[in-house]
Amino acid sequence: MNENSQNEAKDLRAKLKIMTNKFQQSKKEKDQLQKDNKALQEEVLTLQSNLRQMIPGFANTSSSFPMLNELSNQTNEFYKYDCIDIFFDLLCPELNMKGIIYFFATAYNKVSENINNYFLPMDSTIKKIGCLNSIEGPIINVLRKSFQTNYKEMLKKFYVFADTNEIVSEIQNNLKLGNFSEETVTIIRNFVNKLSEFLMCYYICDPPLVVNYKSIGTKVLFNAMKHDPLDGFIKAKEECIVILPSLHKNNNEGELFGKGLVLQVNYEIPN
Repeated sequence: MNENSQNEAKDLRAKLKIMTNKFQQSKKEKDQLQKDNKALQEEVLTLQSNLRQMIPGFANTSSSFPMLNELSNQTNEFYKYDCIDIFFDLLCPELNMKGIIYFFATAYNKVSENINNYFLPMDSTIKKIGCLNSIEGPIINVLRKSFQTNYKEMLKKFYVFADTNEIVSEIQNNLKLGNFSEETVTIIRNFVNKLSEFLMCYYICDPPLVVNYKSIGTKVLFNAMKHDPLDGFIKAKEECIVILPSLHKNNNEGELFGKGLVLQVNYEIPN
C-alpha cells in the first residue's frame, strides 16, 4: 500500500507540475495577447487619423466630428437603445400601432422641418447673391466642412431656434402619454434633442446622409438586407410596417448605411 501511495503521489506531483507549466504558459500568452491588442488599438487610431487627413478640406474639419462609419454605428446604437427603450417603456403601455407610428413620424418630420428652416436663410441668400438655382456641389461641400468645425455650437443655436417644447406639446396633445407627467415630458424632450443632433450631423456630413423618414408607417415585405425586426423574429417576405427609417448616402435611394426597424403587420403590442 505504501508503495502504491508513493506512486500515486508521484503521479499527482507530475500532473500538478504539468498543469502549473500550462497555467504559466497560458499567462504568458495572455500577457502577449494584451500587448498585441494594445498595439492593434493604437494602429487603428493611427489609421483613423490618417483617413481623416485624406478627407478633402480636412483643415476645415473638426477632428471631433464623426466620420461616416461612426455615424452609422451611432445611429444603430440610437435605434438599439434609446428608440427601443422608448418603444417598450413609454409607447407600448399606452398606445396602439397607429399611435406608435404617429410618435416617431411626428418627431422625425418636425425635426427635419426645423433643420431645413434653420439652413433656409443661408441657402436663399447664397442662391440670390450668386444667381444660382442650387448650391449643391463644391459650394455646399465647402460649407459642410466649415459647419463640421463648429457643429456643437451650431447645435446649441439650433435648440434655441427650434423650440423642442413645440414638438413635445404636439405629441402630447395628441397622444397624452404618461398623463403629462414631468418625467414623461423630459423623456420625450431628450429623445427629440438627440434625434435633432443626429439629423443635424446627417445634414452637414460630407457626403450627406439622408434618413428616409417618410417611409415611417408604410408597409413593406421583410428583407434582411434592408430591415431589422424592432421586436421578435420576422420571416423573409413577411408583411411589415416601418417604425424607424433607414439611413442612406446622398439620397433615399443611395447606398444603405443603416437598416430600418420594422414590426409585423399583425404584431401584438405588449400593453
